Amino acid sequence: MRDKFITFIFIAFFAMPAVLLAEETEIQLTEVIVMGVLPGDNPLDDCEPVGENPTRPRDFRATINGNSLTILKQEEAIPFAQAVVVNAATGSVVVNEQFTNSLSRPIANAGVYVLRIATAGGDLVGQFRVE
Repeated sequence: MRDKFITFIFIAFFAMPAVLLAEETEIQLTEVIVMGVLPGDNPLDDCEPVGENPTRPRDFRATINGNSLTILKQEEAIPFAQAVVVNAATGSVVVNEQFTNSLSRPIANAGVYVLRIATAGGDLVGQFRVE
């Protein structure tokens, strides 16, 4: 009887969905440099972040855990942000939402996604995979 119980526990543990076994992974965010360019100008001549206080990667923490995306605002001086998640293969937008402190959304399909966090001070981008 004991052996059957141990076998049942062993099978149940390995039959769990991958989502339950997934680990939280931090999404590396990088600053987007906005170009102040007029048509015909050389874009490399005028590269600078937007605003007096540009948005930095440490201002937000974005993680993916299984298929759950979580974004936390770390910088109180940023009043709100817009999160846009695009499927890299299809170009379809799966999340487009404004938030003040945090955002947590499931990503339904497996694939590679691009995250863009937009603020008044500039944008951050990162890429992640959902298995």
